[in-house]
Amino acid sequence: MKKIKILMLANYPIVEPRHGGQLRTFHIREEYARAGIDVDLVSFFQEGGYQYYESTDIPLPGTLSVVINKDFDYAVYDYLSALHVAQDPVIYDKLASQIRNGGYDYVQLEQPYFWPVLKKILASESLGSAAPRVIFSSQNIEYEMKEEVLHKIKAPQDYVSLVKDSIRQIEIELVNSAHITFAVSEQDRIKLQELGGRNDVVLLPNGVGKLQVDPQSVEGWRGIVPKEPFATYISSAHLPNAVGFFSSLGNSLAFLPPDRKMVVAGGVCQLIERSEEFNKWSSINRSRSILFGPVDNIGVAALRKFTHVFVLPITTGGGSNIKTAEALVTGAYVLGTSTAFRGFEHFANEAGVYIEDDPQAFRSRLVSLLSLAPNRLTEESRIRREGLLWENTLKEISKVVVKDFNAR
Repeated sequence: MKKIKILMLANYPIVEPRHGGQLRTFHIREEYARAGIDVDLVSFFQEGGYQYYESTDIPLPGTLSVVINKDFDYAVYDYLSALHVAQDPVIYDKLASQIRNGGYDYVQLEQPYFWPVLKKILASESLGSAAPRVIFSSQNIEYEMKEEVLHKIKAPQDYVSLVKDSIRQIEIELVNSAHITFAVSEQDRIKLQELGGRNDVVLLPNGVGKLQVDPQSVEGWRGIVPKEPFATYISSAHLPNAVGFFSSLGNSLAFLPPDRKMVVAGGVCQLIERSEEFNKWSSINRSRSILFGPVDNIGVAALRKFTHVFVLPITTGGGSNIKTAEALVTGAYVLGTSTAFRGFEHFANEAGVYIEDDPQAFRSRLVSLLSLAPNRLTEESRIRREGLLWENTLKEISKVVVKDFNAR
């Protein structure tokens, strides 16, 4: 029997997966490989944005050929990058040639942005019955998320409307055209079905991976993290992550007792440190926080082991947050917003899990949790949380693709 072959297109490389989109894409590719499906992946990303990437990945210039408003285009680089590729004859022809000659059964889009490029290629190439089918691997309702972000950074309304309407149309067309569409949450599944006028969108939840690290190296972090109970926020340099941090925790960390600290790790540290909000109360904020920046897997494993409370101040966007799954499997206290628990609602009543949408209640709850003894999981709860491992959340993906392939 012919082996299925898939080309995945993404907005980021996955050589060293850190943020949620990278992790999901990485583990989807791994799950396909376990099922004997051949996968090639090409990512398009801003040059200098990632240190490690494959030779098949394609860095794009910081200044794209498509400009709407240079003051706000940074917030929609992923959307504009696809429009840039569609107009760049060298990059476009390279991708078109790969699709034309690669013998792919499917092209899978991680997020919707490269649909205009793929649609143009499929329409212009003489592929006939050999044309690959399309898989839409949605990670969010992107037009809604971009609208929220652009409002937060005070983009002009005509700019917001233009971008929102364009991305919405891309998502509608893609759901209509894809043979298979995956959603990360039940809410997104319903929304995508409404957008596409179909009822067969497949729920494929986010999960968490096991970290294979040296226990002794992890133990070495005990002298790096605070000795007193501390809270941790791990997140990427995705603008909504910083917006949520300040929305839930405020501009000043003065509400924390002097001997309790907020530890922040990941690319979000850059956004926080450069922000007007953080620097307005710099002395207080720095005395009550440790901003590690990006950390390796050993650092992540150490934070999972030593953290007393994981905070998930997610206030914008759809989809579901991988950091929620990561926090839940640690067994530590987890404090998040209802947005952070989208897709993980069935854990909302677990012991040690708290959901607060009011910023003052969020801060008060955090102070309270930092004064408690460490959370302890029951064996039943531990087993339930193991269901969040990627090997469990993604186990249906290959079955769905194989079933579609055999029905051709």
